[in-house]
Amino acid sequence: MTSSTSIPPTENHLTIEECSTEATMKTNTIGRFFRRYWDIAVTELHTFFTFNPKEWLSAFRRNSKYPILVRGDIDGLVALFIDNMATLLSIIITLQSVLSSDIIYGKIVTGFGLALLWGNLYYVYMARKLAYKEQRDDVCTMPYGINTPGAFAFIFGIIFPVYYNCMSENNGEDQQMCQERAWYIALGSNFITGVVILALSFFGEFIRRNTPGVALLSSLSAIGFTYLGLNLYLSITALPIVSFLPFSIIILGYYGKVKTGPIPVAAIALIIGTALGWATSANTAQDVRDAIKLVKPYPAVFPARGMFQSMNKIGPYLSTTIPTAVSVAIGTIQCVESAKRAGDFYPTREAMFADGVGTIIASLFGSFLGMTVYIGHPAFKRMGARQAYSVINCLAYLLLCFFGIIPLVLKIIAVTSVNPVIIFIGTFICAETLAITPPRHYPAFLLGLMPVIADWAQSTIISSVSAAYSNFTITNVDFTLNVTSQITGFPYSGLSNLAGGSLLQCILLTAILIYMIDRKFIRAAVWAFFAVVLSFFGLIHSSNVGVLYEKNDEGWRFSVGYATMIGLFMLLEIAQRWHLILGPEVEPDDLSSEEWAEWNRQKQLYEINESNQDT
Repeated sequence: MTSSTSIPPTENHLTIEECSTEATMKTNTIGRFFRRYWDIAVTELHTFFTFNPKEWLSAFRRNSKYPILVRGDIDGLVALFIDNMATLLSIIITLQSVLSSDIIYGKIVTGFGLALLWGNLYYVYMARKLAYKEQRDDVCTMPYGINTPGAFAFIFGIIFPVYYNCMSENNGEDQQMCQERAWYIALGSNFITGVVILALSFFGEFIRRNTPGVALLSSLSAIGFTYLGLNLYLSITALPIVSFLPFSIIILGYYGKVKTGPIPVAAIALIIGTALGWATSANTAQDVRDAIKLVKPYPAVFPARGMFQSMNKIGPYLSTTIPTAVSVAIGTIQCVESAKRAGDFYPTREAMFADGVGTIIASLFGSFLGMTVYIGHPAFKRMGARQAYSVINCLAYLLLCFFGIIPLVLKIIAVTSVNPVIIFIGTFICAETLAITPPRHYPAFLLGLMPVIADWAQSTIISSVSAAYSNFTITNVDFTLNVTSQITGFPYSGLSNLAGGSLLQCILLTAILIYMIDRKFIRAAVWAFFAVVLSFFGLIHSSNVGVLYEKNDEGWRFSVGYATMIGLFMLLEIAQRWHLILGPEVEPDDLSSEEWAEWNRQKQLYEINESNQDT
């Protein structure tokens, strides 16, 4: 028998000595991997338990380098104010078909106002700490407001089903009791969401450090493109005479850098758009008179007792609550990553703490609306916003929420005239993500947008059609059984599966595709394994949380599908080690990182040396 040592080393074969050396290197690599993460865990625990009151108090010290109010704060205020207002308006309009004005304006809106006060002021506190620590004048406070996807998930996944089931059980009687039951259960679900966010805050920084930057920002970009871009552009095309001129002003001012003198771009767009709204009767005096009727003082409420008494009824709705909490936590991590790339390095854990506490505050004071840091920090920073815009925003909303002025403001201004500011924020996030993405990863980035687009299509279009459907049919007639089950033009079940856990899907899909493109098969297999687990428990590709192993469940089917991908990746890893296929891509996956800058420098030096040798 011929010894294996007699086989000459070729491109695709290794000697025993080479295999032994490679195995030893692999063992050392694994050892370094575990030591690295052990050191990270120890550092994280030490940081968490370190008592550092000097840093905490630095936010309250005088800092002459950090201006309290700058011109950019006006632009930032208009953008943040309208962003929150547009979301709040959509929520109010949707809720009016099932909840009374007393619950909407007297409980939900006032609770939102108090939660917004907490978040806006706390993020200013974080910005002032960072500005004092780094002695900078350009630190931008992260924007804060309503978690839009989560709000509509709670409306269509909790409030509507609870209300209609209650009305059906009571033969259409005792409407007030059914309204309060739906409200209390939504409050309890939101409270649990806040608790889950606080629990996940312990792992936030670890997740941020060990997830590809493009994958982290993919779902953020998807939200920007879909909810802030496409969704709001529909309102512009619905009223082109009112909206096109303000849209042009915003694009010219922010992207084209056309100067508008001392008046902020957003203010000009708002004034011109509102004038056009009244000139074309898009705004009417009758609407204003109707809104005035709702202007009155609304005291704060504290419905904690009723909320906790309803906790035993929350079980069936955990399939909405838990994925919402996870998506908020992931969204916060992404926003911190986005702010870091714009030059403002905020602590991930502290941001998640602020969002969790804000959501709990909202629940305790009557609002089921989850609160979170908003995407778009780089866009706000580009506007020149610093800290005052956040303070003014929360104080303005406190006044509006407790005196019922919000409907009046919405009827006076032309909201569609400032939607272009929100569209700018959404598209700017996409542009920033593409700027750090190597061209080879563009397919991963683009395919990573699809789950959120599917989620938007289902939660916005399908749910809106469902709500309209219920208005002219018998109460509680199931829309899915009557309509969606009859759709044959496209696979509706595929849309539903793609929409389930969309934010998590964005990250997983993008990460897997990035590592496939870079031929890093072990990493691709690790992310596919995460997908196996999350699918099996219904956190992605499903609207139900649980162990999904029944015959008609989709969870186990997706787990099997991802498992087959893992098998393929392991075979390719073996083939790669035997040099049957190309090795891993050596170019770093983040064009803004120091690693990529060093790699590019070495590449240029190599090309110069090669050129010199040729000549």
